[in-house]
Amino acid sequence: MRDYGDSGLVAYLPQDEWHRVQNTGIPVRFESRAVLLRQGDTTQHVHVVLAGCVKIVRSEGDGSRSMLTLRAAGDVVGDLAAVDLQPRSATVTALTTTVTRLLTGPQFRRLLTRPAFAAGFTTYTVSRLRSSDAQRSALAVLPVRERLARALLQLNRESRSADGQPAIRLSQAELAELVGASRNAVVAELTALREAGIVVTGRREVIIVEPAALSGRSHGFRPELGREQRGPG
Repeated sequence: MRDYGDSGLVAYLPQDEWHRVQNTGIPVRFESRAVLLRQGDTTQHVHVVLAGCVKIVRSEGDGSRSMLTLRAAGDVVGDLAAVDLQPRSATVTALTTTVTRLLTGPQFRRLLTRPAFAAGFTTYTVSRLRSSDAQRSALAVLPVRERLARALLQLNRESRSADGQPAIRLSQAELAELVGASRNAVVAELTALREAGIVVTGRREVIIVEPAALSGRSHGFRPELGREQRGPG
């Protein structure tokens, strides 16, 4: 369906194990804004993302919400509940048209009994922990401009690979939630990008017209929020 690159679970599995994953369970398609998994549910199924991009959001008892990360093609969501059998810890929602392979809890646990799959999944899980630490650091120290540029670049890439559409369909409030900034700060940065001719904005829509210029705004940082490329360390 697409080149998964060197991110996600696929980067840590032998090719035959990845093919086994792709042939397990059933294919499911979600349109933008559809909920894949809901916080608090006691279901155990797992989604292996084959195309598209999803957001993972956690709600707290006081009504506050935080966007934990993004996941895209090659990634797995819902695996924690399948392993520890506890309620879902966050809600997963499609940001673009998203295609997944849905595995039941027992199907996923059977994969974990395979040494090659278990070893790859363990390393993938560690990589997610590392990227979560890096993301928290980025939200704490990077300016809004760089955080927004990285998020827009990833969303643009995943949206195009999923359904060929150039538009990023998120509200300003959702973008603010994604990059850990106030809505006013994101509006100001989007205005600057629009005036520079780098993006075009509409109602719940951002279209990147000068990706190279936008990449320059994230110079020196990875253009992915919540995804760590495989490498040493």
